[in-house]
Order: sequence, then structure tokens, then C-alpha cells
Amino acid sequence: MASICVYGTVFNNVNTVEESVKSVWSPDYDIVIVDNYSKDGTWEKLQELKKEYNLKLLRLKSSRGKGRAYALEQCPENSITAYFDLDTYYNQNFHNTIKYGLKELLIFGSVMTYINSKEDILKSGNWKDLNFGEDIEFLSRQKISITFPLIIGKNEDVTTSNLYIEREKRYSKFWKIRMLKNVIDIYIGVVQ
Repeated sequence: MASICVYGTVFNNVNTVEESVKSVWSPDYDIVIVDNYSKDGTWEKLQELKKEYNLKLLRLKSSRGKGRAYALEQCPENSITAYFDLDTYYNQNFHNTIKYGLKELLIFGSVMTYINSKEDILKSGNWKDLNFGEDIEFLSRQKISITFPLIIGKNEDVTTSNLYIEREKRYSKFWKIRMLKNVIDIYIGVVQ
């Protein structure tokens, strides 16, 4: 069986990274995480977790898309890959689906992932330098043989009424400008 690599990016998620890493951890996985120079202690928390879990930690000042591209490139050759978000807690369905060995599989729902070999993904083009809509743009270029609705996890609990705004605020005090840039990223992703 090919090796398995789960990869993701993170920025200012100190309150969720530990549970998220625990939820995706398996002794036979490679786990690659790219931190976008978090300022809230996330990097330090990941350094602690590295002692217990097989984490490959990198830092890159980047968009989410560029960070995911860099993380994917660090996965072992000939590995089966799946991306994950570090503000999400994954359940056993995530692991069962990856270990089942299907490729070209999109799992969608409140939490998404795409499972395929590193080489097949890179043939159709790696993640683009987008901060928002990067997953939609990425998936539009992938060879998806199977789409499957499955609950594989849940996003962090946020008590406010607008999860989107709260998530964007952690990136910048100029979150309204960032939201405008997100709309532009979606447009770029759709027209490319």
C-alpha cells in the first residue's frame, strides 16, 4: 500500500490545532503543516505537538492556496494525499475513507477533502496562490471520479452568528478589505 500524507495550512489557530492534529493523526500517516507565521502561539503549540505526533512543520508567508501547494510538495513521492483544515476536528470516517484506498475521491459536506496521489494532483496543477475559493479552483482542475457526501468532521465551535466574519478577523485587523480580496480570489479562481 502507498504511504498516506495529510497536509494543511494554519494561521492563528492556537485554540484548535491540538484537537485537529489529534483527530487526523495515525501512526502510519505523514502529516505536513505549513504555518503562515502565526502570531498567537500556534507555531509554539505545533512545536510541542511535534514531540508526540509525526509532524513535518514548515513556515511560509503565503496565501492558503500557496501554503497548501508547498505542503503538498513536501509529501513523500508516490503517496496518497488528503488536505485538512486545522480549525476542524475529523472523525473516523475521514480515516476509513483514506485507508480504503480510493483515489480521485472528493468528500464534500460541511468539511471537504480531496484524496488522490501526489503525482496525479501535480499533473493537473498544484494549488493556486489564492486566499479564498482556493479549494473550488483546485477541485475544478482535478480528475474527480467519485464524489461522496460524508460527515468527516466538524469546524470549530464559534458562538457568534457569523462564522465567516469571525474566521476572517483572525487574519487581519483590516478584515473588510480581506473579504473584498476574497471575492476577487473567487472571481480569479472561476475564470482561470
